[in-house]
Amino acid sequence: MSKIRVLFQGDSITDAGRNRLAWHSLAGYAKKTAGILEEKRPDKYAFFNRGIGGNRTKDLLKRYRRHFVRMRPNVVTVMIGINDVWRKYDRNDPTSPEQYEANLVRLFTGIKQDTGAKIVVMSPYLTTGTDGKWNVMRGDVDIFIKVCEKVALQYADRYIDTDGPMNEANEKYPHEQVSRDGIHPAEKGQEVLAELLSENIDSLFID
Repeated sequence: MSKIRVLFQGDSITDAGRNRLAWHSLAGYAKKTAGILEEKRPDKYAFFNRGIGGNRTKDLLKRYRRHFVRMRPNVVTVMIGINDVWRKYDRNDPTSPEQYEANLVRLFTGIKQDTGAKIVVMSPYLTTGTDGKWNVMRGDVDIFIKVCEKVALQYADRYIDTDGPMNEANEKYPHEQVSRDGIHPAEKGQEVLAELLSENIDSLFID
């Protein structure tokens, strides 16, 4: 029996410094998710990480054929949106909530049509971080989370709110263990994301 092909997609949160020259290279929460699922169900899944740092929704659409369709996934996990917000603050290059929504709709409908893969969507999140530098984005992040949820509930197979659990962890553990800048997950933050994601992926294939 062929393995279920799980494709992780997103920005630097998903990329996490993976070796892009290695076909199966995993890092960050993607690696931890794979570890949990491998331990639970050995040899059931094959994992691929194509997250790229700095990406926004428009960038996923640009590389859609190469990094989505050609990967022949059975499951696609998508975590995207924080850079759609962030570029407004660090480069004065915003993505509107309306464009974010349109990009997500185009991406998810394409995945379903062209691959038939199941889609697991992870919301954007923002924690206080250790320096609080990007706390100014909180209001916009809340708006984009609502947009992400709206589209995911209509087009995806699973939707995961990551903002709540990540901020709960941020209250429980030292900030630097969850995320130093409020955006990129540290060890504990990666564990939170991996627990959420592995549970949702596995629930798609309960015999």
